Amino acid sequence: MTSPTSERYRKLPGQRRGFLHGASLWMAPDHILAVKSLRFREEYKRFYLRDIQAIVVATRSRFHISTRACGIAALWLAVFIAARNRAPWGPGVMSIAAICLMVWWLYCSYFHSCSCRIYTAVSRDDLPSIYRTWTARKFLAEVEPLIWQVQGVLHGDWAEAVEERLVGPAVLPPGTPPLIQPTADARRHTLASDIFVACLFADAALNFLTLHSMTRIIEWILYALAFGEIGGAVVIFLQHHRGILRAGMQKLAIATLILLGAVYYVRQILAGVAMGNRPALPDANLLATLPSYLVLRQVEAGVCLILGLVGVALALMPESDTV
Repeated sequence: MTSPTSERYRKLPGQRRGFLHGASLWMAPDHILAVKSLRFREEYKRFYLRDIQAIVVATRSRFHISTRACGIAALWLAVFIAARNRAPWGPGVMSIAAICLMVWWLYCSYFHSCSCRIYTAVSRDDLPSIYRTWTARKFLAEVEPLIWQVQGVLHGDWAEAVEERLVGPAVLPPGTPPLIQPTADARRHTLASDIFVACLFADAALNFLTLHSMTRIIEWILYALAFGEIGGAVVIFLQHHRGILRAGMQKLAIATLILLGAVYYVRQILAGVAMGNRPALPDANLLATLPSYLVLRQVEAGVCLILGLVGVALALMPESDTV
């Protein structure tokens, strides 16, 4: 769909920013424009105010990691590295700040998140940019009066009128095969995802407990856990592709692979500096004495713990709250 150029648009509340995907909503005089981006590609879809039958907001847990959250994490890491040797109370204050940020993110993700879907006579579409309840309230407050101006206000017993009216695309007759296979039967977690989450917790615990006592055996155990996480992520991708597992665990696996890649890259840089760029296996005892390597392990352990908690929340959330 080509990008609209002749309309005048204003930004509506809600914007989803991710490393790969993005979404936003824009208001025109007679329609809502939904924009979905995948880096260098954008997709546009119009929802004319006269055609909108319903906008449904349902509370559900959504553990979205935005670029803004990653920016806050990067800022925290930079401040932590700069302040850890300047004052004895610096690491403690930064640790408390990190815990408060993590608790706030988990609280908002679990108790103040939602999904938003818009219905017309021929389609039902999710609005990814509306994923927090306060954003949904602002969005409805701006859109509802405009829809009422075009369609009018329903007087009388509106609940009875809605029950008698079909909302969304027409239901197929019994026995008609659907064009798209439903995914409602997909599971929240499987044995592979449970092992994957267990590896995350084991990785975090081992890093925390062996910060100052790195040995070759511990190093190989960490490698084994990393391979277990990679293997679990691959199985999760396959199960999601086959419709066995829902999308939440797949996103968790993607975040874990990004973490593993970043940690491996930084570790190789630190090892190269410590070993003088000699072509040899990094000395675990030498790396353990580097303050920067200790910070890297602390960050890895903290992020693994957060990802593990997210995995537990995804596995235990109510069935009706997942899609």
